[in-house]
Amino acid sequence: MTDSLTKMSSRERVLRAIEHRATDRRLPFTISLHSTLAKYGEPLLRLVQECGCDFYDTSTVKIPDAKRMSTASTVDQWGCRWDYALAGKTGVVSHSPLEEWSSFATWRVPPVPRVTPQQIEAAKQTRERYPVWASVEQFFQIMQNLRGTENIMMDFFTQPDEVRKLTDRLLNDYHLPAIDEQLKLQPDILGMGDDLGTQIALLINPKTWREFLKPVYRQMVERIHQGNAKVWFHSCGHTREILPDLIELGVDIVNPQIHCMDVAEYGETARGRITIVPDVDRQRVMVNGSPDQVRQHVRRMYDLLGTATGGLIGYAPMEPEMPFENLKALLEAVATYERPPAIDNPLFQAERSRS
Repeated sequence: MTDSLTKMSSRERVLRAIEHRATDRRLPFTISLHSTLAKYGEPLLRLVQECGCDFYDTSTVKIPDAKRMSTASTVDQWGCRWDYALAGKTGVVSHSPLEEWSSFATWRVPPVPRVTPQQIEAAKQTRERYPVWASVEQFFQIMQNLRGTENIMMDFFTQPDEVRKLTDRLLNDYHLPAIDEQLKLQPDILGMGDDLGTQIALLINPKTWREFLKPVYRQMVERIHQGNAKVWFHSCGHTREILPDLIELGVDIVNPQIHCMDVAEYGETARGRITIVPDVDRQRVMVNGSPDQVRQHVRRMYDLLGTATGGLIGYAPMEPEMPFENLKALLEAVATYERPPAIDNPLFQAERSRS
């Protein structure tokens, strides 16, 4: 391959994949480690550092101190109390400050986190090699945390005016200002999203989602695009029904828990219209499968979702429940996957003819 391709920076590779103008076949990818490094230690750290990724410098990764991972209850900036059963894992909300709507009149959103000059300088340095990432907190999840999941689900039907007051306050007093603040980093990608599905369906009726939440996401997506950043939308659960809506909103990248759904059907809707960062099957293949099954799983999924010119980013999520050999197989499969030849991509053909 020519120097122009072999010397392509990770940042350029990622952006080309998102914009469907990739010129070489190597898939850009990222790795998330969660608390898994605390379990596997040096062997996993060496594996990750040798592999590298396209979103950050893996040589800077450190093994977390497992002794400092607490299960003590905490209260977050929103006034929600969290209880934890497992260290290093997200807990559950045991106290919701807006459990009674009567508290809403005196309740205030927390201060928006401010971007510091040091963070801006760090972003400039990151941009030389990797895409600059920024993010904003989940929206619907905060509504659930503040009100309680059962309450907010009933509120859509019994107290819609109160729900609208809450969404307006969150959007205008917190989320849009938070996006504006994050845009000071001049990010390439700004992450947002919500876990909108169960394992078999959306948490709420699609009609209700379109009435109450889609307008919120529309304003957030528009504000992010005004700042010249790509929108990365994460959502766990079955979200196939609203995939066309996310595309219509202008979301650039979707990060789904895709194995709750039919992967081929998802790909038929998404391919060429939105970039996909698909999760792996953490519940079955990654925990109970063999290393060969992990490799086959990744290859089949990517073959169903990618295009010859981009629209796909690899993702290696690592959990402590996954056997080490499966983690190794996952990294190998993601890092070595190549798109099929871009027969319809003249840029690729020109580069290949000169290689």
